[in-house]
Amino acid sequence: MDLNDGAIGYLLSRAYFLHKKKATQLLEAFGITPEQYGILHQLNKQEGITQKALAELHGKDQTSIGKTLERLENKKLVIRKTDQVDRRAILLYLSSEGKALYEETFPVMQGLNGDLVDRITPEGNDQLTALLRKLNQALNS
Repeated sequence: MDLNDGAIGYLLSRAYFLHKKKATQLLEAFGITPEQYGILHQLNKQEGITQKALAELHGKDQTSIGKTLERLENKKLVIRKTDQVDRRAILLYLSSEGKALYEETFPVMQGLNGDLVDRITPEGNDQLTALLRKLNQALNS
């Protein structure tokens, strides 16, 4: 399929693939994947989030997210604790090493996103963001 065909699914898929490829290359030097970075980013924003809520936010099942968390735990980047109120719930936190790595990788990922945004106008960026939100809402319903 040619990019000029304008098939939205193809264009979205291709943009995702290329963005993930670039993110993978950038994060490789830090020993983490884009998916692992996404978890570090979320935990930086929401310390103590449950594993279940994290899985829902990332659109993954708990088993898949659990495997990724296990890898991050083995790297000493994430700490899992049992909730004292609901013993079935697992609460997630960044370790000090995880916070340090996140602080190191955040500017790198911001740079990647900045490179994308710099290629379109601020108005175009706002329009693209709004359209992607609408698409996500439509596909989630």
